[in-house]
This record gives sequence, structure tokens and C-alpha cells, in this order.
Amino acid sequence: MDTQVFIYSVDTSSFYTDQEFKIHRRLNKRYRLRKILIRMKSQCIEESEYQNKVTLLLSKVNTKINQLKELLKSLMTSHQEIRQLRPEVLTNKKNIISVFESTLTRTLTMQQNLLSEDIMVVQTYYFEILRSLIYDGYMYNGHKYICFTASAGQIRTKKTLFIKESIYNQYRESLMCGLTTDKINLQGGVNINKYLAYLALCNSATDEWHDFDINKAIVVDDMETTLRSTVDFIDDKTYEITRQEMDIPIEHTDGCGMILPKISKKSMMIRLPWVKGLLVPFPFDKFVREANKKGAKCGIVTDIYGKQYDILKDDIHIIFTRSQFKMWKYYTSWDEYKHHFLQHHCRASKCNEEEEQIVNGKSNYQILQTLTDFSDDELMELSSRTREKIMNIGSNRNTMLKILGVTGANQNKNYFQQALEIYPELLNDTYSREILKQVKKSIVKNARAGKMDISGKYTFISPDLYAFCEYLFLGDKNPKGLLDDGEVFCSLYDDEETLDCLRSPHLYREHAIRKNINNKELRRWFTTNNLYTSCHDPISKLLMFDVDGDKSLVCNDKTLVKVAQRNMNDIYPLYYRMANASAEIINNQNIYRGLTDAYSGGNIGVISNDISKIWNSETINLDVIKLLCMENNFTIDYAKTLYKPERPKIKKELITAYTASKVPYFFRFAKDKLPHHVEGVNKSTMNRLAEYIPNPRLQFKALNLGSFDYRMLLHNKDQIIPLNEEIIRKYTELDLQKRFMELGTLDHYDSAENLYVYLDIREQLMALNNNPKELVDMLVEYLYQHKNSSYKTTLWSSFGDILVQNLKNNIITTYNDESILCDSCGIRIKSTHHRKTYCDACSLEKEKERKRIAWHKYKNKYNNTSEIK
Repeated sequence: MDTQVFIYSVDTSSFYTDQEFKIHRRLNKRYRLRKILIRMKSQCIEESEYQNKVTLLLSKVNTKINQLKELLKSLMTSHQEIRQLRPEVLTNKKNIISVFESTLTRTLTMQQNLLSEDIMVVQTYYFEILRSLIYDGYMYNGHKYICFTASAGQIRTKKTLFIKESIYNQYRESLMCGLTTDKINLQGGVNINKYLAYLALCNSATDEWHDFDINKAIVVDDMETTLRSTVDFIDDKTYEITRQEMDIPIEHTDGCGMILPKISKKSMMIRLPWVKGLLVPFPFDKFVREANKKGAKCGIVTDIYGKQYDILKDDIHIIFTRSQFKMWKYYTSWDEYKHHFLQHHCRASKCNEEEEQIVNGKSNYQILQTLTDFSDDELMELSSRTREKIMNIGSNRNTMLKILGVTGANQNKNYFQQALEIYPELLNDTYSREILKQVKKSIVKNARAGKMDISGKYTFISPDLYAFCEYLFLGDKNPKGLLDDGEVFCSLYDDEETLDCLRSPHLYREHAIRKNINNKELRRWFTTNNLYTSCHDPISKLLMFDVDGDKSLVCNDKTLVKVAQRNMNDIYPLYYRMANASAEIINNQNIYRGLTDAYSGGNIGVISNDISKIWNSETINLDVIKLLCMENNFTIDYAKTLYKPERPKIKKELITAYTASKVPYFFRFAKDKLPHHVEGVNKSTMNRLAEYIPNPRLQFKALNLGSFDYRMLLHNKDQIIPLNEEIIRKYTELDLQKRFMELGTLDHYDSAENLYVYLDIREQLMALNNNPKELVDMLVEYLYQHKNSSYKTTLWSSFGDILVQNLKNNIITTYNDESILCDSCGIRIKSTHHRKTYCDACSLEKEKERKRIAWHKYKNKYNNTSEIK
């Protein structure tokens, strides 16, 4: 099975005292009763004595709930002792989550596939308990736990990461690279939520960067220039919008650094203590050499602390920028950071490396709803690929495999996908067909929510690094670079091709229509598939991106580009002056305040939904959308700045007039809203699109699937497999219980091997038979032969590694050599060369068909020539 680390994830109710727990149980009973009463009331068609009784009872229940909540809060507030984690909570397997490998798990030497108690996630429902946990920590199993950090993603779900205090003290210097809270406080402190986010970098899912050499790295200032640009300026005090030409400061390298291509040919996001961002391959050594040949005499650079380096003589491989080094001012020099990094065995990590194959991306409702004048024909054209996919899901083997994720671009196939790749005949099994039904259902729903196949690819956004080298090495504060305003370079597309460059979230009309320049000189310097942008272009203000790993959906879809060009007429970037985050002393009081402010003040979902209401209304007011976009970005930064603009009364009334409606109709598919929660269907782009997506009955018409033999999944495929009733009974029991134990939302064809629930099922079954090969053979015999079950997720997720190995062994022993399925009839044949795709019989038929078509073409051409004569 795949390697994972498992930890506990609990909520604040897990720390109740016995008295608080009793109140909590009484509250839950009232909540359940209220839910029933609300449903009963909604079923009453008209005013009646029965409805009056229900209403009266509901009022009494609400009163009791409020009384119990006040009593519970009073008990929480008055509690003075350090809280204890209730041990019975941890017996519930729903409180166990799998976490990806990270610098934190590696530093703490957490064992893979085992449950660790070193760190725990706590979700907040009652701030009073969170306050106690942050101020005093909590106890479990004789150990004290303290607040460690909360990432941006955890803050959005009101989660905090706690760590065993003894473990924290053991590894603190490695995790913080020699810094302490005292050192930070002596220099005036730091913005608390930024500090927590930077500390949480060690908890990002990453791979270790084994060959990283910190002595070959330096940190320099970012490239910032001022662009004269036309913008819609919004005053965050008065909410007045004025179109004006302004000097806009742009930090072009915000979050981006350079790495020599000989060290890495791929762009990648990196994580070091207090360091994050994107490293893009760029031959800055070649830039220096070529500049020197022209007499520039460059190559000496000064880092952010004033120390000079000779790029060539000092053999510098990596150039970080100040924006990537988040806590730079708390070190006296880069040498001090390097000293702590090496002394405390700190680790460098990388994540989200540039893919070998970049598959086509999908649209989403945000980028489509802003294009308000789509014609019916254009919507049909844009959705044609997706509609064709839906209609043909069961008609072709390759289509079915692609839909199930069995593609060369998928480098992380689960066990079932690996099995399909080895043995496509598995598509004939009832389980595969059940998965395809679910996939088809999901594709239809997603398409009606705007997620459709389009000609576009997601790729990292990068600045013009040639311009950065001019800025850094030549001292040119207004570098020319290789790209002009309105130009981009993306090697995935042709020269002179018009592209629509998009980024999510997409709230305003943010379609950056740009000309792609792709020539030999650009390819000589820009060696990745990134989207490179011009330093003369305010595109970063239109799309609101940083270059620390943000990706753009770069589209050359002719229909989308044509419609977007039309809609971008008279559209300019929005601009407003953001608030600055202030520094504070790091202590438990400020950590608690910072987290609670972030938990309660950073909800951007409501604003985003309000914007969608307007885009899908009969009367679209762009100015109101502009104001909401501004509010959205201030809300995102609220956790750091604690500032949100206050709507002037007249603007509040204007905005409310446009947002008082229900969410748009297509939210039934996009957000699973119920019919009475959405507006009726109108002629907005997204509501019309939903009507065009078909939902036919799935028919399995593919003729080239081959013949499925379940015995290929067995270790002993030529022997009779006896069934053990105790094991079958236990498997059935665990399979039925699983729905109450599952710990995450699964994709439609993700068998979720990583979840603890399946590891636990495997261990419980192996306690009855510790020979995994015998055990799996028995389960396969039962599920595939005796029961012929359509539901085998538990088998594949618990024992997928063994099933895949069995398939590999049986394919080799049965066919003696590499073999493939004939593309036409599905019979398995020996692959004598890589171009062979048909069996001999089908090859003859295909050749006859080819000659017949060629003869008809020749005949038609001859007849046409004769007529002309």
C-alpha cells in the first residue's frame, strides 16, 4: 500500500469536562429535534392548527437551545485548569486522517503507515475552548500539547495544528532555522498570522530536495518598476470609481527566483524554513558571459544584506529574491541563516514540479459567466468536446480508460488505474461499469456547472527573467526584456497565436488576451513551459497574480478567445491601495486573537456568490462587481491586516439591491443547492449552458475490450480457491461499516488507498489470515465469481498492491512476452513492434478498407478531371 502518515484530527468538543459533555449531549438532542420540526413545518401547505403547534414547539426548542448554549459557554469560560483530551474520542476512526509527507513529518521522523501522536489537528467550534488550548495547551496520555501553527488552508476551515511540547522543544531549532520567538520579539515582533503561515511551510506536502546546496544560493532584491497604465481606481473610503492613468508600482519577481537549468530543467515550488516560492530555470550564467563578451563587465551582485558575490567565480546556482525569504530581517546576514540551516540539519523541499506532460485543462463557471454575450452557437461549439465525451463514454476502450484516469500524464495512478493499464479487459467487469456510471454522472453535473474540456493548459506564471538579469546584473532600472507590452511567451503554443490567459479566482472580467511570441531567441532563454509575461504589461494587476507558484489556464480555444476579445472591450485593471499588516509581539494572547480574527473575518465565499448573482442577473452592474471585487481582496488580507473597508450608506444600498436575490440556477450543479435555494432559469451564459449538456443513458457499446478472466487477479489462478466463511463475513461487515468511517471525499475513480480506514480493514482481515496472497485470492473468488459484486472499492483500496502484482505475474506467465489488445476486436496479441495495434485478421480488414477508400478517392479525382477536360 502507499506510504502515509496518520494523525488524529479532533474538534473543540473533544476537550469538554464531564459536565460540559452532558450539556453538549443535551444540546445535540435539541438540534436533532429542531431539524425534524423544521422539516415538518416546511411540509405544511397552508396555515393550520397543526402548523401552529409545530411553530410553538419549535419556538420552545429554540429557547431551550439558547439557554443550553449560554450555560455551556459559562462553564467553558469559568474553567481554569488545563484541559484534557478525552481518550474515548480517539477510538473513533473518523478522527484519524492521513497526511502527506512533509518537512515536518520528516523532521519529526514520523513513521510511514503508522499512527502518530506527535501532532494533532484541532477544529474550532467554540472559541472559549480554543482560547484555553492556546493559552494553556492541553494534556493527553501524560504529555502536554501546545499550539504550533495554522496554514492558510487550515485557517479557512478553522483548524489549528498542535504539537507535543517535548517534541517541539527537541526539533524547534531545525523547524525555525535558529530563530526563537524571543529573537523575533526583540526586533519588534511580526504580524502574527503571517508568522503562523510561514511556520506552516514545513507542513506543506513536499518531497525532500536531496541535492540542494545552500552554499550555492544567494538572496537578492526583487525587480520592481513603475508602469504608466490606465486603471479603474477605487477609493476604499468613499467607494468612488474613477478611470485614470496612473503610475503603478509592480514587483515583477514577487515570489520568484532563478535556478540554473543544469541543476533543474523544471520549474518547481520550493520550501525551506521561512523561504517559499517558485524557482524557474534560467541560464543567468550564460547571460553574464554573453554580456561580458559585449564589454558589460557584469556578474558582481550585492545580496539583500550588502554582501557581494561573483556569480561565476562563486559558482552560484540559485538566486532567491527577498520576497521569497519571508523572515529575512530577523537574521543579520545570509551567512547567519546558512550557518543555522547547516548546524540544525534543516531541510529543503520541493513540490508541484512542472509536469512532463501537460494535459488540457477545464473551464469553470467563473471564467464563463463573465462572458455575457455568448451566442447559442458559440456555447454549443465551446461545449462540443464535453458533449461528445458524454455521448461516447461506453463506445471505445481508449475513451473509457482516459475517463478513468489511465493516461500517460497521470503519474500517480491508484491501484485500480494501474490494473486497468496492465489489463484493460477489466473494463468488462461490473465494478468498472459501475465506476463509469458514476464518472458519467459526475461529468454531466460538472459540465452543467461550467467544468468542460477546452483547448487550454495550466502552467506556472513567470516574469521575464531576461529583464530581471538586465535589472540585476546590468543595473538597468527600466529593463527592456524580451517581451513587449501585450506579448507573452508560452512554448506550448505557436508564434503569433492569440491566447486567453486566465487565473482563478476569476471574479471581475479578467480575460487577458495576449499575443504569443515564440521564436528561437526566446526559446534560447526561456526553457520551460511556463507562461512568461512582459515587464511592460500590467497583466499581473488584471489577473491579480503573484509569481510564487500561481498558475494560469492558458487557452487557445478559438471560440473562447473570440468571445473574450469581444467582452474585454473597454475593460481595464482594477486598482486600490491595500492596507499594510502591522507587527505584534508573539505571545499566546496575540496568537489567539490573530486566529479568531482570521476565522471570523475572512469569509470570501459570500462575496464570490454575490458577484455570481450579478453576472447571472437580468441587469448586470459592472461598478457593483468592481466594488465587490475590492471587498473580496481586502477580506482575503483581513487575517493579516485586520482592515476591511466599510461601505458608505448609499453604496451599501446599491450593492444590496443587486445581491438580495437567491444564487443563480446553475448553482444546483456547481454548489449542490436545492431548487428552492436558487433563482429560476434565465438567459445568462451559465444557465443556458446547463440546458445544452445532455444526460443520456450510458450504453456499453465498445467492441474492443477483450475477454475478462477474473482468475488473472489471483495468485493461484489454476487452483480451486476455498472460501472461509469467517473471513467473508468479516469483510462484509467491514465493507458495510466503511461508509460511516470514511475520512475524506473521494473522486469518482479514486479508490483512496491512502485512507486509514482501508489500512485498518486490511489489518483486521489479516488478523484472521496472515497470508495476504491467500486472503486476497479468497476475496477475489467471492466477489468476482460467487457474488459478482458491482462494488469492490474496499477490495481494491485495501489490497490493490497485491492485485496489481498478481496481474503483472499472470500477464507474463500467460502470454510469455509483452502483449496488447487489438484495437479493433480486443483479442490479446503479442506486441512484436511498437507500431502494431491490430491482430492479423483485423490488419487485413483495415488494409482492405484503406485500399477501398483510396480507390474511391482516385475514381472521384479521375471523374472530376475528365469533366474539366
